[in-house]
Amino acid sequence: MGVGFTVSGELLGSMSLIADKYEVVRKLGEGGTGQVYLVKHRDLNVHYALKLLNHSFLHDERFIERFKKEASLLLRFSHPGITQLRDFGRTEEGMYYMAMDYCDGVPLKYQLDSESFFSYEDALQIAIQILDVLEAAHTQGIVHGDIKPENIMLEKMAEDDIRIKVLDFGTAVLKQQFAEEEGAVFGTPCYMSPEQAAGEVTLDQRSDIYSLGVVLYELLTGHVPFEGDTVVQTLLLHLTQPLQSLSNYYGVPREIEEVVFKALEKTPQARYRTARKFREACEKVLHELAPGTAPKAASVAKVQSATVEEEDTDAPEEKRTKILFLDDDEMILNIMQHVFEKEGYEVFTALDCSSIHDYLFEEGIELLVSDVQMPGLPGTKVCRLLKKSMKDLKIILFSNIPERDLEKHSEENMADGWMSKQRKPEDWLLEIRRVLGTS
Repeated sequence: MGVGFTVSGELLGSMSLIADKYEVVRKLGEGGTGQVYLVKHRDLNVHYALKLLNHSFLHDERFIERFKKEASLLLRFSHPGITQLRDFGRTEEGMYYMAMDYCDGVPLKYQLDSESFFSYEDALQIAIQILDVLEAAHTQGIVHGDIKPENIMLEKMAEDDIRIKVLDFGTAVLKQQFAEEEGAVFGTPCYMSPEQAAGEVTLDQRSDIYSLGVVLYELLTGHVPFEGDTVVQTLLLHLTQPLQSLSNYYGVPREIEEVVFKALEKTPQARYRTARKFREACEKVLHELAPGTAPKAASVAKVQSATVEEEDTDAPEEKRTKILFLDDDEMILNIMQHVFEKEGYEVFTALDCSSIHDYLFEEGIELLVSDVQMPGLPGTKVCRLLKKSMKDLKIILFSNIPERDLEKHSEENMADGWMSKQRKPEDWLLEIRRVLGTS
């Protein structure tokens, strides 16, 4: 029975006990999903970092199933570069918890704040160790989803060697669930991949590769590549802004710049396909620039990846369906371009109707997705006019008006379909596939 414990988790006295076996030493921090405590196992006399989940998750059956599945997977995932998940369960008060190894090191974030930036040898060594961990995780189907300096700990070893620990593998699924229910983005804006910034829920290993690319950029320069005045601005920069040259502005060797820039490609297909490929590129450039410097990554048993398979880069490129998005909101266009280029479509965008003719006749557009509420010439009128003269052109109306009204506009103006801006990208993709007959 817990002593000095409340279900809300707001009070834990100095003699508190969690799950009848973990004595609370002190609070380490808290976030949207719960509180983290330094605890001592009363029988084993071992210290752990224990995450106590907020009571808001108690009655969410979908979350509980995801939590149990993820925790079971993580219990079997072992690597010297992680804080191992040791236990998970439910207290008598009904709150879920997970206990992980406690790492008494220095956060990489603190080291960055103190030193501003790292030598390229040290930066690459740190990246190689992190990639070694990610490679092991990805081969087991585990995506971290929130790689950032705050989740990397540095442990000082003998002879000035530094060993890293990647934290928070055990709570990535919790943060994602919390973000979905709150209607927020999952991750940390400055370190998000473009697909995270676009609001995609299902992420693969290439999202982690991008986030580590951001960390490596920061290690080399002292700051992240993209940071706006607001969260929305930062997300938009990830989606649209080109990178500033590391060699021209910071004196970073061009060979390293090429490695970092490939990890930071906007589309997942253009990045390193696996953490192993990224790690090998880092090792190669480290060896070339600093001969005799051995990478410090621990050896990892190689398991066949069940996530993203290597592609034959020499295979002929398939013909891509051409889509034109017409909207007076540039941010919407940027998001649509990112989402649908990632799905293999050739995307064109227009802020007004002035260039529609050129796109339709010179580019051979097969599908037009038009905002209903366009200034000047409404999307409904554009649809009606084009349908009379170009019967083979598929048209979808796109808007944030009530869906019943949007469906009515679609029927009245001979559109082939409609999409609500309030829906998720997955829903847009399904409608586009239906209209094109590729579902």
